[in-house]
Amino acid sequence: MAKDTRARILDTALTLFSENGYAGTNIRELTASLGLVKSALYRHFKSKQEIWDTLLDEMISYYESRFRSPEHLPPIPDSLEVLTAMTMKMAKLTVYDEKIIKTRKVLSIEQYRDERARELASRYFLTGLTRMFTPVFREMMNRGFLRRDDPEMLAFAYTAPISSLIHLCDREPQKAEEALSQIEAFSRHFIRTYGIHDSDDTRKITIRPLEERETASALALAWQVFCRFESPVYGDEGTESFRKTLQDEVYLANIRYYGAFDGVRLIGMLGIRESKCHICFFFVDSEYQRRGIGTKLFLRMQEDFPEQAITLNAAPFGLPFYKTLGFKATDSEQTVSGIRFTPMQYCPKKEGN
Repeated sequence: MAKDTRARILDTALTLFSENGYAGTNIRELTASLGLVKSALYRHFKSKQEIWDTLLDEMISYYESRFRSPEHLPPIPDSLEVLTAMTMKMAKLTVYDEKIIKTRKVLSIEQYRDERARELASRYFLTGLTRMFTPVFREMMNRGFLRRDDPEMLAFAYTAPISSLIHLCDREPQKAEEALSQIEAFSRHFIRTYGIHDSDDTRKITIRPLEERETASALALAWQVFCRFESPVYGDEGTESFRKTLQDEVYLANIRYYGAFDGVRLIGMLGIRESKCHICFFFVDSEYQRRGIGTKLFLRMQEDFPEQAITLNAAPFGLPFYKTLGFKATDSEQTVSGIRFTPMQYCPKKEGN
């Protein structure tokens, strides 16, 4: 019975706080709504502030058990359609669940008074959603469902409009169905824009190890892409240094090459020195960049080097891409013979970690 009374106090307090705010709700009104005397309420809570603090704790638990959190991520969608289905399930819950509606109203009102409410409002209305969807989108890119882009920016672009439409439902509940239809339409528009579909050319790309006779073509592609994107940054010294590397038979020895093909056309290449698990070359034709080709090359290479740490020296142009793959800098940027690079390492996650 005591537990039931405590739960009733919190539920009623949530309702009153969502209607009148913290300052606009007093203990007398709360006990009157509950049919309790003040002494009965004070057996469970010492003050209105303790009720408020406990309520915030319950809000966190209730939200995260239903929406997950950046620390407890939802399952990665195994198709583009599942992304929309997952989004709609979350949206419908937050639009129709009375406790969540009241919680959202309380945080909206009290974020200007209470520091903790302000932090929770930011987390549940914006930053937490971005942090939650960032690893989801990164993994969907790695699996070839989404085009390669900045996963954090995509997560922000995806969740901000949805959050705005949900808040519209709080102000105008009669528009809930309309807002949910807009959310679904937006999710499908996002997928049409950033998704990789079965009809896309990227689904027809072939990734395989290169034969020795094909390495000359791979190095020619590396030179072509280098000249367009990296040579302007390196200048004459760095460009000449890279050109000599492509002709250095000693340096080129014992490198295993992988290629991406669109039909018979070589559109991407990756070269890794087997003895050190060090990526020496990693280039994708300019026409095919930001379409998941580099990710597919990396994942195919990983099949031959399971559970091994991979290193590379990242050029400035490629640094953001390597970060999305999971590489981390091991030192600050360096310059050798005109070549600017940041040493990086990829450490595969061990099962169970």
